[in-house]
Amino acid sequence: MAVTHLDCAAGVPMLPALTAEYSVLAQQYGWNPHGLTCYAEDARRAILDAERRLLVLCGTNPSSAGVVWCATGTEAANLALRGFPWRTSDASIALDLGAHPALRETARALCPHPICGFLVQPDGMVRFTGTPPATAPALAALSLVNNETGVVWNGDRDAFPPDCAIVLDACQAFGKHPVPWHATDLLILSSRKLGGPATGAALVYRKNLKINPIITGGGQQSGLRSGTLDTASILLFVKAAEMACRDREESLRNVSLLNQRLRDGLTRLGKGGWPIFSPETASPYICYFAIPGYEGAIVARTLAEKYGIIIGTGSACSAESRETSPLLKALGVSDEVARCALRVSFSSHTSPDELARFLKALPEVLADY
Repeated sequence: MAVTHLDCAAGVPMLPALTAEYSVLAQQYGWNPHGLTCYAEDARRAILDAERRLLVLCGTNPSSAGVVWCATGTEAANLALRGFPWRTSDASIALDLGAHPALRETARALCPHPICGFLVQPDGMVRFTGTPPATAPALAALSLVNNETGVVWNGDRDAFPPDCAIVLDACQAFGKHPVPWHATDLLILSSRKLGGPATGAALVYRKNLKINPIITGGGQQSGLRSGTLDTASILLFVKAAEMACRDREESLRNVSLLNQRLRDGLTRLGKGGWPIFSPETASPYICYFAIPGYEGAIVARTLAEKYGIIIGTGSACSAESRETSPLLKALGVSDEVARCALRVSFSSHTSPDELARFLKALPEVLADY
């Protein structure tokens, strides 16, 4: 059974061209890049060149920014928040309530730092909720593209206090939308969202920030993150990023057409009764919706098992767990409807035929529910 992958926000398989190249690079750069041999020097130089190229893609350069190579976006998020140079014990954090759990749960674990919550609106503006803390936030943590709704932050740094550092999760955005480096101090990137190696990520930081390490040991990466680097994975991460950024505009046009076809199909199938949580202004790569009366986890599982179509629920909700998306709760969506949420997310390689296959299978799944 052919597999149709429409949950690309969760990551996409490694691109075939990069898969073929990995074995070659692993042989060429299989040495410890932190060693003292000439082979180690070759690997070090390749990594430094990859760092320079990645910074260019982010809109900056090695004179003002550095890169900490990580294994996952979750690790990079933890390094950004836990390694942030907190000046006082009562400093507060401004937290995007719709952020990925890697940011949201880490921020909440950083007691006694109080949380100042906000939501990114469909127009990209920030709206704070609740009572502001006594002290101005020292750090703001948010997503450039929300991993559930696809809402895009407009990059307005003035939404936060002048001295507030900004941690920006760009895992869903990098290679698809421009990165607002002017409004960023700590930038989280992921390789697997680009079709690169699954264990590749990076934290890009402004060099005027003194980050404290959370992994210590051999003092690699200037002591910011100890551990031997995988040169081959880093090189393929950056190559995947370059390919995505090169084709970004064309991919955006194609995916925008797919997104509109999906919205039209959902409106037709649901006769206008299926809520779509992703606004029209959201990233076209993501469409988050609900089919009231049908558990999202059951629909997603049936699509996968019977039709080979992979979509997401967009939250922790499942038939076994009654927990629903904190973002939908913050948006005022009832738990009953939130449990029916589904997320379709495209990649630059998604085809119209794959979308048509999903729209054809969906009513069949509902009929047999």
